[in-house]
Amino acid sequence: MRQFRILALLSFLSLSSVVLGADTQPANDQHDDADTTVVVTATRLDDQGVPKSDVPAHVTRIDREQIEASGARNLQDLLAEVAGVNLYDQVGNDVQKTLDLRGFTGGKGIAVFVDGARANDPRNNAVALEEIPLDAVDHVEITRGSASALAGGGSEAGIIRVVTRKGTIPAGSIMAAGGSFGTQQYDGSYGRAFGRFDLLATGTYDTSDGFRTNAGGDQTRWSAIGGVDLGQSRRLSVSFLSSHLDYGNPGALTLSEFQSDPTQNTFNVLDATDSTTRQIAANYQGVAGAGFSLAASLSYRDSGTSSLSTGRAAPVFGGFFLDSSSGTWSGTFQATHGSKTARGDNQIAFGTELLDGSTDSTGYFTSPSSPGSYDPSAPSSRNTAGAVNAALFLQDIWTITPRWILTAGARGDRSRVRYDESIPDPTISDVKTFSQPSFRAGVTFRPADPVEVFASYADSFLPPTPEQLFAFPGFGSNPDLSPETARTYEIGSRFHRGSAALDASVFWIDTKNEIIFDPTPTASDPFGRNVNAGATRRRGLELDANGRLAASVNAFATATWIDAAFHGGVNDGQDVPLVPAFRSSAGIAATLPAGFTVRADGLYVSSQTLDNDPGNAQAKLPSYFVANMRVGWEHAPHRDRGGSLGRFGAFASVTNLFDRTYATRGIYAFDFSSGLNETFVTPAPGRRYLAGVSWRM
Repeated sequence: MRQFRILALLSFLSLSSVVLGADTQPANDQHDDADTTVVVTATRLDDQGVPKSDVPAHVTRIDREQIEASGARNLQDLLAEVAGVNLYDQVGNDVQKTLDLRGFTGGKGIAVFVDGARANDPRNNAVALEEIPLDAVDHVEITRGSASALAGGGSEAGIIRVVTRKGTIPAGSIMAAGGSFGTQQYDGSYGRAFGRFDLLATGTYDTSDGFRTNAGGDQTRWSAIGGVDLGQSRRLSVSFLSSHLDYGNPGALTLSEFQSDPTQNTFNVLDATDSTTRQIAANYQGVAGAGFSLAASLSYRDSGTSSLSTGRAAPVFGGFFLDSSSGTWSGTFQATHGSKTARGDNQIAFGTELLDGSTDSTGYFTSPSSPGSYDPSAPSSRNTAGAVNAALFLQDIWTITPRWILTAGARGDRSRVRYDESIPDPTISDVKTFSQPSFRAGVTFRPADPVEVFASYADSFLPPTPEQLFAFPGFGSNPDLSPETARTYEIGSRFHRGSAALDASVFWIDTKNEIIFDPTPTASDPFGRNVNAGATRRRGLELDANGRLAASVNAFATATWIDAAFHGGVNDGQDVPLVPAFRSSAGIAATLPAGFTVRADGLYVSSQTLDNDPGNAQAKLPSYFVANMRVGWEHAPHRDRGGSLGRFGAFASVTNLFDRTYATRGIYAFDFSSGLNETFVTPAPGRRYLAGVSWRM
């Protein structure tokens, strides 16, 4: 097929760059460069970074220059073509997309940290990545593999670290763009240093009518980040991030509706989400003497969300309006000691982490005759759900020789999950406590300067969340759930020569007591419930290549293969839902004369089992291929007496170049409009255009 030939050509050109790479570094758009001095975070806090080449894990770092060149508007779009990542849309507006890693679905297997503060919702471990202001981000690190010994529970697949920018270099930028479906985008930023102080402010506004009825909305994101250099390698910084999102949720279509007209929406014309999230984080890093350095992070994160769900059940049951507010305090303290001995260099990091978060929720049933309205004086439900976690951690990185590095770590977590209900049943109140130790160990071997080989082992766990245990009586709750636990084994290698790099890793993850939703009705749970599904196994291969094909042409390619299956129980040998077996991306970016640039990329995702179909009884969601193109131009005029007027630019992009009709998510569920179980799919947008102008200092 044509799309496979295009992707194969891009992949061939990209992989061949490993052989043809020159001595200059690539300016690729999405993937970490090949320089072995790329520094990443190897401990809980960003204190003393280590070279990526020393880390026994598959790590990708995306820097500010790459973020700007990508044209991405949120973190999900930025990470869409990273090896091991899978994106899908549950709500149908193409904005609030779920990001999975290494076959852990629902976003539950990833711990996300923004300036050291955990961004996962303590109510359900989910994270709304679209709320992070991308204009404020300096770099993003994706560390794959079980990481509970570093990050605590909910990190079976890995960690995403987001680090915000500094205002130490005077710079400013503005951008305005418009395109298909009434899309408008505006953003600006300005940063400046004032002696030892620096300040950066950013703001972004996006609005769209949407590609389907009720798929539109708007979002405003802004940030203010300040820091002070205290001297002697010490720094104190404070970041404030804010997001307000108001979007419709057009939901899914039955398979027959999708095949008839994927842009239609009949049943979810009222559904919507209105959410405000804010985070303030203070961070300190500095040398303390006697070989010690200290790092500390203190943060507060709050959010308020209202959502209306009606859909196909509205004519029978009406709708449901949920109003919730949450607040989370977290703090981490870490001390690091470095020493040099005859047996090599040693870096020991140890510390403690505390988190306390709670969510107050009030729900209102709406009537079938008026599913979009509710009586604020007559709530149908009211509850408080929360989680408290305390942890101690220790990690040692021992560089025996420049060729051999050993890493070992341990962490103990104690989690307490609580739930109190006042409406409809004030007798429901419960507390669950879980304790879990986690360990990790790895070795990195450098047989020759261009090559590293690593192997690692790690534990991970995920305690049941308040939502899974208590929050939806009759609609999935199960207070008898046990924590998920997992063990990961991984081997990998890195090759780098000049501008070319190739990362490869093979992993094996065994998970016990994986929590899934079982839609099978019972007398006590007519709409299904959460259950421990027994054991699952995820085996996979990840390849990530990037490099320079010619003096002004850069390329990248990724390939991910995952075999995710249940082991034991009634679904033994069946595929885990929502995990595509194969995912590949590739692209080329070229710098042309007169300030022009052009980029073309493609993404292929294979078929995947439907959500709510652990028995694999239904037909799979079909595979899809998407190609994109972006052309840019930038010019820096000069004043008559010298000096620059800044850089003026323009761009135009096409997403879904071939106008493919496809869906990113499928679910097998009850259809209230027909009274039967149906396959529902969430349509993705067709071809769309965006063009804009920019100026930056």
